[in-house]
Amino acid sequence: MNWIAVDSSTISRMAYDEARKVLSVEFKNGSRYEYYDLPANVFQQMRAAASKGQFLSANIKGRYRYARV
Repeated sequence: MNWIAVDSSTISRMAYDEARKVLSVEFKNGSRYEYYDLPANVFQQMRAAASKGQFLSANIKGRYRYARV
């Protein structure tokens, strides 16, 4: 899994494991979450989004299982 640094006010980096369909997000406050069963195209849309944090809130939170890790 390769971490990608992002330009965001809330997210410091993210990574996607295509084999497991898991998105990992590390926030600037140091917390890290994994979102499960996330399709690759949703990750690609997040990568392309102007605001990663807004995309996460609008399209991922509340729709996919997650856990703090």
